[in-house]
Amino acid sequence: MYEPSTQFKIYEQDEWWKDDWDPIQYGQEFDFSRPFFDQFQELRLKVPRMSLNCIDNENSYYTNYALRNKNSYLITTADYNEDCYYGRFSQRNYRCLDFDFSYESRILYQAIDVHKSEHCIWCQKTENSSECYFCYDMKGCHNCIFCAGLRNQTYKIFNKKVTTEEFENFKKELKLNTKSGMKEALKKGREFWQTIPHKQLETIQCEDCIGDYLKNSKNAEFCFDSKDLHDVKFGSFLEKAKDSYDWDFFGHGEVCYEMANCAYRLFECRFCMNTWEGNSNCTYCDLCLGNTNLFGCVGLRKKKYCILNKQYTEEEYEKLVPKIIEHMTKTGEWGEFLPAKFSTFAYNDSVAFEYYPKAEGLRFREENKKEYLEQKINVADDINNIPEDITKEILACGTCKKNFKITDQELKFYKEFQLALPENCWLCRHHERMSMRNPRIIYERICDKCKASVKTTYSPNHPEKIYCEKCYLNEMA
Repeated sequence: MYEPSTQFKIYEQDEWWKDDWDPIQYGQEFDFSRPFFDQFQELRLKVPRMSLNCIDNENSYYTNYALRNKNSYLITTADYNEDCYYGRFSQRNYRCLDFDFSYESRILYQAIDVHKSEHCIWCQKTENSSECYFCYDMKGCHNCIFCAGLRNQTYKIFNKKVTTEEFENFKKELKLNTKSGMKEALKKGREFWQTIPHKQLETIQCEDCIGDYLKNSKNAEFCFDSKDLHDVKFGSFLEKAKDSYDWDFFGHGEVCYEMANCAYRLFECRFCMNTWEGNSNCTYCDLCLGNTNLFGCVGLRKKKYCILNKQYTEEEYEKLVPKIIEHMTKTGEWGEFLPAKFSTFAYNDSVAFEYYPKAEGLRFREENKKEYLEQKINVADDINNIPEDITKEILACGTCKKNFKITDQELKFYKEFQLALPENCWLCRHHERMSMRNPRIIYERICDKCKASVKTTYSPNHPEKIYCEKCYLNEMA
């Protein structure tokens, strides 16, 4: 996951997990004449990091933050998927391609926020549905095209009832096997989606919460894409967290503060990153697993009473930590997260770039456009006219101009389901799907039905009608 020019020491992931090296060997004394962050960063540059974070995958090497996937390619933060390609934040899916935030589904293409559904093409916010094309906000629906806001309906086109024969004929006329047909259909679908009321915030079974895509939570404020939260503020991609503040990915802990990519049985941890599996009372730690009472450590596993990876007795640790905190208070470091300049990634290589593309004073990785090659072949409009050896060709993305290839598995998927070959690389396709989601900004608006004041992620410039939760539920009943 690291760029070739990184200053960090990288181990192949299987090597990183071996017991033939011990991060304690990199331990160093704390120097009270220097800022803590400088010393911590020096340690981070010494201790090896895993190349990818993958566990128990089968034939799915090119994945990251991935658990027990099979025959999958370029999926991230994804678990228990099979025969899936180009997806993120997805679990227990089968034969899905170009999908995000989708769960327990089969045969999805260009899908986002799809749950327990099958054979859905270019759908968003769809649940318990099948054979849906270019649909939005659907639940329990089957055989629908260009529909939005429906519940438990079948054979609908533009939200109007049709016969089975009319549905099949209309689907053929879309000519989704051609690039021109796919583009026209997507345009019509998105235009129709704007004609129905949109819910102010995507929250389900929440009490006293402000945020988007929240489930089963109480007193969660400014939280996004999260569930099972209790008394949490400023959380994202978070679940099963309690009494915590400023936590981005993944949760399963209590009393934690300013955490990034930390999860599972965490208690009273603060200012940590990439710290997993049963840590407690850890402060400013990176890549640590199953530890207790650490301060400024990197890569340690099942250790106690360590500072900058140096082992201390309990008594020594308890005396030294308050002195370090006092020193950090004087330098203005205590209570602050690790500065962005010490990030392991350039800003445009991070997930943050998707949500906040404009940022000043941060390191950006420059694109090496010399590596891009011109596309030498003309790709047919109709998938049925695409030869099998297209998988050997180097293509150029129609948006960013980067080179990409079509894999054998992709081509088989497109031909089987009669879908046009994409013109853009998988990353630009991902960015296009993500643009269908609102930014993580809360606006004040007026419900377009009852005129009550509401909080929403839809900006005042959005053309859709925005309903408060009560009006939305009444409309969809």
